[in-house]
Amino acid sequence: MIIYGVNPILEAIRSHAERVRYVGVAREETARHQRLIAEAKRAGVSVRSLAADQIDRLAGRGVHNGVVAEISETAFADFDDVIAAEGTTFVLILDSITDPQNFGAILRVADGFGVDLVVIPEHDSVGLTPVAVKASAGASEWVPVAQVTNLARTIETLQKAGYWVYAAADGGDPPQAIDLRGKVALVVGNEGKGIRRNVLEHCDRVVTIPMQGHIESFNVATAAAVLCYEVRRQQGNQEPG
Repeated sequence: MIIYGVNPILEAIRSHAERVRYVGVAREETARHQRLIAEAKRAGVSVRSLAADQIDRLAGRGVHNGVVAEISETAFADFDDVIAAEGTTFVLILDSITDPQNFGAILRVADGFGVDLVVIPEHDSVGLTPVAVKASAGASEWVPVAQVTNLARTIETLQKAGYWVYAAADGGDPPQAIDLRGKVALVVGNEGKGIRRNVLEHCDRVVTIPMQGHIESFNVATAAAVLCYEVRRQQGNQEPG
């Protein structure tokens, strides 16, 4: 897979250098990318000097800043293994997110707030595409992502493992009114349709972000950031009784 942009490539080198087959730098951009080139060489990653039009083609006309890299396909995390780990307490479930920009932004949120696992469905969902990787600014290299066949069954598995599962949707309680300590899973839904009914019905409780302006709701990545912040704020203040 080809990824592009300085930050995604730097994080790929720092997290899994063995997966980076080469870094390509536009000849005209070599001088301003000395830090990236040096870091690649220190990690034993091959650096190639490429023509600007070749960089354009490899990046699919994405905003590449004159650099691309070929990496091996990202392996999805094993859901059962991550959930069984003692330190796993915070899971973010994405129900049918289809915009790679949103997915990338959510991964950046997940990394920033220390989410232990992001879960996506196998179908009707964007994956770890080059656009999503770029939008994540490199966070996709650090956040475990598990792909599952059925979100409703996944939620049941989490509940049996001691998780409380909260759906971000209308008609619920504000996040500050809910005890978000302990093992928590948050579910956010599709950009237009929200959380599907069969997924929503399996959740323990609905959480709603209060809005005070003229717009009815936040973008899904912004909503995820607000809720992830509140989870970590509560968990940092006090352990569950």
